[in-house]
Formats: sequence, structure tokens, C-alpha cells
Amino acid sequence: MLEIQLIDSDLIGTLVKKAQNAERKRTNHNFHEQQEVYQRFLNVLSKNTYIPPHRHLSDPKPESFIILEGEIGFLIFHENGDVKEAHKLSANGPKRGIDLKPGVWHSLVCLSETAVCFEGKSGPYDPTVDKEFHPKYPLEGDPNLIETIKSFESLFV
Repeated sequence: MLEIQLIDSDLIGTLVKKAQNAERKRTNHNFHEQQEVYQRFLNVLSKNTYIPPHRHLSDPKPESFIILEGEIGFLIFHENGDVKEAHKLSANGPKRGIDLKPGVWHSLVCLSETAVCFEGKSGPYDPTVDKEFHPKYPLEGDPNLIETIKSFESLFV
């Protein structure tokens, strides 16, 4: 691993292009090794990407999100899947980030053409237990997920 890694315009520009061309309309750039106890990464989102509502409970981990560019709608859900809170986070403020305790149902939607988030959470990363998806909402690849994206976006109009 490099001693330092800069988060600069060149890196962000490269990642934005990668996200725009990706099938999932997003990309991650890790600053950590998979087994490190503190996971640090950029999550670069494009409009109409879909992140299914989920929580980190079976391997409980807090998460922090800070918006570096663009705007996202950050959603917190009740246990039954109803929206509990909706926060517009923007690089221009007034809300620029959020910190979650383990087990909080959440999702986010990209409100600008692209958005760049810095995320931090406890590691190590284990994809077999990282996320529990909420059964009320479609998973990635579902043909009806655009309706879910639009309903999430409508909370921020």
C-alpha cells in the first residue's frame, strides 16, 4: 500500500468517467486493503444508480459518508421499510455528511448527474455477511427498480 494517496481532481475525474460507463452506474475506489480494520474508499455515483436499502447487522459496523462533489438523497428506513428520514447531502451544504450506527436500514440516491462520497467503516470486509437487504425493495437487476429510484428521488423535490 502507498504511504499516501491523494484525493485530487485527476482521480475524481477518472472515477466519474468509470462510474458513468459502468453497468451499475457507480464505482468504488479503495484506499485500504481488504483485511484492514478501517475501510476507506470513494463511492462515485451516477444518476439512476440503485443501491438497495440495506443494513450492516450480522457483522455490525458503523458507517460515515461525506460528500465531496454533487448531491445525494440519503434515506433512513423503519424496520418495516417505510421511510423514516430523508436527508439531502451536498458538497455545498448545509448537510455534507452523515454517520450511522450499525444496523440502521439505509439507502441513497444520486440527485446530481454524478456525486462523489468518501466512506469510512470498520473492517475487514467480508462480502458474505456485509449487507442484509430489505425484503420490501427490489434488488439490483430487477426490471422495476427504476420506479423505486424515482420514488426515492421524489422525496427530495
